[in-house]
Amino acid sequence: MKSVLLSVFCIFILSIKTYCQNYTDIRTSIHNVYVISKYETTNSLKPGFFGEISFGEKLNGEKYWHYYYGFPSFYISCYAGYPGNVDYGYLVGIIPQFSFNKIIKNNWNYNIKSGCGIAYLTNPYNIKYNPNNVLIGSKFNGIITVEAGISYQFQKYNYLGISVDMFHITNGKTKIPNKTMNLSGLNVFYEYRLKDDPKDIDYKYRDKINENWNLFINLGIGINEYGTDVKPTNGPNYSVYDIGFGISKKTNPIHKYRLGINILQYESYEKFITYQELNIGNAFFKSIAFNIFGAHEFIFGEFSLYTEIGLDIYKPFYRNMLELENNNNSFTNVLKSYNSNKIGIKYYFVNSYDYIFSGGINIKANNFQADFMEIICNFEF
Repeated sequence: MKSVLLSVFCIFILSIKTYCQNYTDIRTSIHNVYVISKYETTNSLKPGFFGEISFGEKLNGEKYWHYYYGFPSFYISCYAGYPGNVDYGYLVGIIPQFSFNKIIKNNWNYNIKSGCGIAYLTNPYNIKYNPNNVLIGSKFNGIITVEAGISYQFQKYNYLGISVDMFHITNGKTKIPNKTMNLSGLNVFYEYRLKDDPKDIDYKYRDKINENWNLFINLGIGINEYGTDVKPTNGPNYSVYDIGFGISKKTNPIHKYRLGINILQYESYEKFITYQELNIGNAFFKSIAFNIFGAHEFIFGEFSLYTEIGLDIYKPFYRNMLELENNNNSFTNVLKSYNSNKIGIKYYFVNSYDYIFSGGINIKANNFQADFMEIICNFEF
């Protein structure tokens, strides 16, 4: 878990170094939030409140990809607040975010802002002191935000706005429980935004595309707890070993696609088969899974947002457990046994026409249920 947190922190520092050179925007917000009801398990839910302060820069074309995304703003946002239930404690978070702004007319603007970062919860699940928080079992978690709203320029450089937003908080099943905390909110914000016109640059040939498909190989190691989203708790962390390979192609300056195969080996599955003396075959081979997948990257210079969807061809332990627990008639459980997805952030350390080396962090899920969090490196040639 410490290595994952260190990797997240390094990516966070690299994002500041890469995107924010001169702050031109300051934004303050008050978010009125609610835990989404279907995830709520206690009877004392009340409205929660998050405060936000963000420092950002309008990206004005110094990098070629600014143009392709419509010259967005990049923010470092700090959040602090109360999710609405004493069982959840308080939250503090730091999130790098992109904001895509568009002028409507007559001083009206709309914007979409999104990002992912780190959140600290003061009161996670504890079997003795806080058994009612069955949503989150760890203090350090990942947080994803999506926000859409409108604003009005009432004075030069000054804006007032309102928006709706969503917060998704998860530890990637590194600690059970991990039902995840999902909050919806209404946000009122003030923004001071200096005008920074795009630079007059010819972007047409700034990023030459390699028209050939590349070969790639991924090497990753993940961590998780064995069990469902809510039990058993207080267990040890286990490793998940991940190797993938396939072909990739960058089709334009901000889009890259991949087709490949993932092979996974779960230490937790192997130990469970061995210790429980399950008569299902060799413990090592039954703890392996592999899938075929397609993936996409939104590229932001050295960074990219990685998404992957896969079809699980071989997943014997998971499917055997569904049969043993008589859960193989549930459509949701059957879907989890065949669908796997990843979402993550990558950083390109070397990005030449001859070879590419990148690294990042992914959350892997069965359908929409977190499976593990991993650190991964990627080689392309």
